[in-house]
Amino acid sequence: MKKLITILSIVFLSFISLLSNAQTQDELFNSVFKQEKRAYFAENMHLKADEFDKFWTIYGAFENERVNIGTERINLLKTYVEKYETMSNEDADAFMKKWLAVDKKEDAMRVKYYGKMKKDLGAKTAAHFLQLDDYIQTAIKFEILDELPFIGEFSN
Repeated sequence: MKKLITILSIVFLSFISLLSNAQTQDELFNSVFKQEKRAYFAENMHLKADEFDKFWTIYGAFENERVNIGTERINLLKTYVEKYETMSNEDADAFMKKWLAVDKKEDAMRVKYYGKMKKDLGAKTAAHFLQLDDYIQTAIKFEILDELPFIGEFSN
């Protein structure tokens, strides 16, 4: 749990700079975060020796596919930060449609990798992985959303 709090702190602090700083900082953040997240899964998946290679192969593909989704979400958040004070109804609608489309892509990816992991490692291991991933992703989203104003909060 302490490791997760450390990870979330790094993610949160890095996210703020991620929205406004250079590519090299993005790369540094991604590298540190990936290492910490991998360590979290290594510690909490409780894999058997014969499951280790299969799990990390699937996990690597999962994370590689998630990079594009994460980039889309970060770009949406950058746009949001720039425009939330002046968003029209049309802007808000366009933003939410894009946000929901990214959510849909992420959900489809998770279903896809649940199936792969279930096939190779069993449903319990696949479910455990998704539970841990949900925990991390939910905590990250909460930290980010907690710092962002709601649409319309500063208007009127």
